[in-house]
Amino acid sequence: MSLDVITSHPILATTGSVVALTLATSMFSFGKNQFPVAGRLVIVTGGSQGMGKSVALLLAARGASIVIIARNQTKLDAALLEISAAATSPDQKFLAISADLTSGAETTRAFEEVKEKLGVPDIVWQCAGGTVPGYFKDYSSDELEREMAMNYFTALHTAHAAVKMMTAAPPSKLKRQIVLTSSVVAFYPIAGYNAYSPAKAAIRSLADGLRQECLLYDINVAACFPATIYTPGFEEEQKTKPELTKILEGADEGQTPEQVVVACVKGLEKGEKIITTTLMGSAMRGGAWGGSPRGSVLLDTLFAWVLVVVWAIVGKFMDMDVVKYKKRLEKEGRKI
Repeated sequence: MSLDVITSHPILATTGSVVALTLATSMFSFGKNQFPVAGRLVIVTGGSQGMGKSVALLLAARGASIVIIARNQTKLDAALLEISAAATSPDQKFLAISADLTSGAETTRAFEEVKEKLGVPDIVWQCAGGTVPGYFKDYSSDELEREMAMNYFTALHTAHAAVKMMTAAPPSKLKRQIVLTSSVVAFYPIAGYNAYSPAKAAIRSLADGLRQECLLYDINVAACFPATIYTPGFEEEQKTKPELTKILEGADEGQTPEQVVVACVKGLEKGEKIITTTLMGSAMRGGAWGGSPRGSVLLDTLFAWVLVVVWAIVGKFMDMDVVKYKKRLEKEGRKI
């Protein structure tokens, strides 16, 4: 095939144009903060503890007004004292609202309360979620539905309420933003998280589709994909996490909520849309891109090439670990 035929092919020609445009955009946006927060109103769901509280603390320290939404009013009140103490300006405002975000009606009610008291949010960051790890066969139907509600529906209803409110409001001088929180298990699920990882994969899909749709409304949409986070939720997970899951997780050292949030905010400031917080997370992302927007084109392409081979091998070894574990249990006379 001649060079002229290759370069004149519509798909290849379009791909070349997109690559050139992406590189040019990256050059012009280098150094520009794509996630300004000072003087803006931010809603953080799941903001009473863990990653959500760390998000609220960091953004408050950078001059944002903060609303935290979660279920437990006692935890919300305690968290709000810490968050408001991080303020850098007397103009900043703080509010805590108790709501069940697994309900669309409750989520809408909470957002309407924010609008009534403080106005339309500039940034909405969804952090609500959690899991009770275990073997898939051992969950009841109600428990499976609760995992989906706690993780996906909270993200779905939060994003829906945010988009409806933001699009109904007058245009903002700075782009409004929606940030969803998924997990690296959205890239590569493992045994013990099969009630949880599908919900996190759904969040990834929601973020990708919503990011595209929200180009219509001049709203930025991004998603963060942390690995292990040392939070109160993690301590609870350890109580039910199967031994096999711990084996498959291997030497995942984890991060503090503060480390995760700093990494996420750095990615948002650079304009990234699919943000990982560790090198291993980036490698996993590189092997599972699909149509998701890239961060570093060269780095992610390199990871994708390498991981095509690596995951084919690693996946086999992880499957072998499962078989070995099963045989060990049988030898010990133990049942799963």
